[in-house]
Amino acid sequence: MAYVYPLLPIGAGLVMLWFLGRHLRFSAFLAVYGARTEGEVVGYRETATSASMVVRFTTPDGREIHAEHENTGWTASRSGDIVTVSYDPADPERARIVAAPWLSNWVLIMIGWLGFLLLGIGLVLGYLAWVAPALGAG
Repeated sequence: MAYVYPLLPIGAGLVMLWFLGRHLRFSAFLAVYGARTEGEVVGYRETATSASMVVRFTTPDGREIHAEHENTGWTASRSGDIVTVSYDPADPERARIVAAPWLSNWVLIMIGWLGFLLLGIGLVLGYLAWVAPALGAG
């Protein structure tokens, strides 16, 4: 019987690192190509699996945009908070809050560390389950 239990922490670590990479890629895109403006938190949107803030801002051409911002800092924010928003000029609904008094990167750092830790644990377990027995059988 094949030992597949090391795949669980490997898979969990890779999923966490994938989400972190997706977040960092979008952040890098906004840092290079995004436009910045002042916005206001106007509410929240919750589903069974996620929660996000709704931020209102105005583009230079006068369009009022209501964009959802997915971030762990939403619990510290209040409706009416003034924030700095970075958005994709070609698609302003793709926006992210980049500066607010309550905004922190500690959750991203924790997800990165936990993803690498789970990946490392899975690799060690994989070595012990798949490689070490073959070396000892020789």
